[in-house]
Amino acid sequence: MMTRRSRAGLFFCLMTMGLVLLLGQTDETWGRWLAYLATCAAMVFTIQQLPGTSRISLDPDGISILSPFWRQRLDWRNLRAFVLVDFGGGIAGGPENCRIGYLFGDEQREATPEMSLKVFAPLGCHGLLPQIDGVAPDQMVRLLNGVLVARNSAKK
Repeated sequence: MMTRRSRAGLFFCLMTMGLVLLLGQTDETWGRWLAYLATCAAMVFTIQQLPGTSRISLDPDGISILSPFWRQRLDWRNLRAFVLVDFGGGIAGGPENCRIGYLFGDEQREATPEMSLKVFAPLGCHGLLPQIDGVAPDQMVRLLNGVLVARNSAKK
């Protein structure tokens, strides 16, 4: 999934490396460190730009999230709901400022590390799904909540 943030990060890293080289600061210790850090960050952002390196797949048992740096499996039985998390702070910005958050059921919430719950508490969720290109987050939230409702009604 190519995202704007990784493109912006890659651009910023390349600009930083270019400035260090253009200003002739490669002889200075701080210039070498800055160029090294920018190069490392640029490699991370480049990996995120490769098509097919990140994906979300839905199956009858849950959601699998695969990315270059982590893997996660969310079982349907451990999820209570999906919510729309607005990072725009109420400022009009459209779907690019929104992400999909998920809420755990009671059992999974008790098993989740306290630090993880504290990190996501201000957002009103227990975790975030990666951005999904080509699908509006509000539509995806409705779809995922529909799947949860259908699974729960099928159990009864």
